[in-house]
Amino acid sequence: MKKHILFILLYGATTLGMAQETKEAIMEKRAREMHRVLGIDDPAQWRKFIQENYTQTLIDKPMRATVQSDGGDVSKSESNSANNLEEKTKIFQRLYDDFGQGKILSLKTKGDNVEMVIAGEMGLKGTFKLNFDPAKPHLISGLGIEAGN
Repeated sequence: MKKHILFILLYGATTLGMAQETKEAIMEKRAREMHRVLGIDDPAQWRKFIQENYTQTLIDKPMRATVQSDGGDVSKSESNSANNLEEKTKIFQRLYDDFGQGKILSLKTKGDNVEMVIAGEMGLKGTFKLNFDPAKPHLISGLGIEAGN
């Protein structure tokens, strides 16, 4: 009888430990899901991904962009829209255009960050730097994208 109880306790502890995903696994899963959703030409799916995977603070934050041309010219812009969710959905359209059919070259987690490098079909390479909320459910709290050839 003691053997059965010990086996049940050991089995239960092992199952519970396996059922709980680590923070790194959750972060990697969200990054891979972002890549998958970028390959879908559907604004409703992009919007759903943003709502389910971004913190509300990030959703509410205005979009900022810095673009540097090959000649070294730098232009900065910030959205003034009242609907930041729609602005982020528009960014997904651009990312779909550039990386929608791309492949993940690398994905690295470190602390609360994931760096994902994607190669687009037309030779464009993008480095996606995702910052995650350290508290569960580990939503994306910041996002930076660098793209170039």
